[in-house]
Amino acid sequence: MVKVILESWREGLQKVALSKLQNEKLGMSLADCKRNVDMLLDDHSIILEIEGQIIAQEFLVEADRLGVNCKILE
Repeated sequence: MVKVILESWREGLQKVALSKLQNEKLGMSLADCKRNVDMLLDDHSIILEIEGQIIAQEFLVEADRLGVNCKILE
């Protein structure tokens, strides 16, 4: 498992697209996806455990493009 931390968000965060990314790429429920986005907007960090380095890296790149400050925890 690879841990990805969503630390904070930038102006213009694409909230719906971030929820959709979590749902499609990670198989999370829409309720959990929305909860993560809401917590991120409330200045909480989110740690996601993702199976596979490749999926984690793809998620990280896309989340960054959507306006999330994130990184892989080593």
